[in-house]
Amino acid sequence: MRSDEVLKEKFRATKYSVGYDQQEVDHFLDRVVDSLRKYESGESIERQPVTAHTVQSVQFAPTRFREGYDPHDVDQFLDRLSQAFSEFERGTDN
Repeated sequence: MRSDEVLKEKFRATKYSVGYDQQEVDHFLDRVVDSLRKYESGESIERQPVTAHTVQSVQFAPTRFREGYDPHDVDQFLDRLSQAFSEFERGTDN
């Protein structure tokens, strides 16, 4: 997965059911994009990079009475991100 793919990703919104806090998800994805761009360019990653473990362990605050991101959509995307970071970490990026 490339940084531009992360930037283009869209999640369904929830309104009256539990979702993930949109600002938290967006902030985390900003960090993901920053780390992916460094991997893609071969730059060294100095400040706390996102890793496969980071993606696997991230948790977002739930929303109930305001719009959030559909948890199923976000979780599926995180699974794909985790795989991508594992490949970068092993040096087998596509």
